[in-house]
Amino acid sequence: MPAQKKFLTITEAADYLKVSKTSLRRWTNNGRLACYRVGHRNERRFLLDDLVAFMGESIDTGDYQDGYRMSASDNSPSVRQGRHETRLHICTFFKSPKEQWSLLRMHLLDHLNSEAKTVYIYQRDKQQLLTWLRNEDLDPEDLINRGVLELYTYADTYLKDGYFSTDRMLTFWQNIITRHKASGTKRLLLTGEMGWASSGVMGCEQLVPYEAALDAMLETTPWVSVICQYPVYQFSGSTVFDNLCIHTHVQLSDRLKTGFTPAITA
Repeated sequence: MPAQKKFLTITEAADYLKVSKTSLRRWTNNGRLACYRVGHRNERRFLLDDLVAFMGESIDTGDYQDGYRMSASDNSPSVRQGRHETRLHICTFFKSPKEQWSLLRMHLLDHLNSEAKTVYIYQRDKQQLLTWLRNEDLDPEDLINRGVLELYTYADTYLKDGYFSTDRMLTFWQNIITRHKASGTKRLLLTGEMGWASSGVMGCEQLVPYEAALDAMLETTPWVSVICQYPVYQFSGSTVFDNLCIHTHVQLSDRLKTGFTPAITA
């Protein structure tokens, strides 16, 4: 009679591999580790044989950076032991909430652990964000209470007092970075939904200079990653082009790619 296969919960699997549950979720989400879904809550279960095999695999850090596959031609961020040494100032362009989450998801899940923190400025539906997290077996209220996730509304940040100011927003980010550095945060993700910038409110014309100034500020904080989330249908082609030139990276559906600098002619 064949031996019965042994399945582990996500907590048991994390203990077995000596990793965080966030890492397990990331590996199953990107297909590196098999899991099985059970029950009405669709919870993860792990086959012990799969975990044993996984422990014996070699991890190619040249192909993976913090959980997402890099293009073979994308060598701009120097990678050492799977971590980036240069800054990540990423832009995403989405056409729907589903696409928005698919582009953000891997980065956000990677930062929702004890060594990393996330600051999220939302413009759309806060409840949608919380639902996305719950669907990943995460408790957003617990993340917020523990300071792993901080949520702000665009009206209290980007458009505070009814207008946008580059200097004010850079100060806001700098204060957050300083606070997290003092508290010992190892990695920090700052991300904001950028649809407000197409509203025509006073100061929105500063968008491109603001992104350039933010990029310059990030040169001294490579442990801080920034993702600017753009609903592409709200912006002109020239604004999209400018952002591709300013941001160090753009998140595509299947990989992270470096931005580009337009050719300069005499």
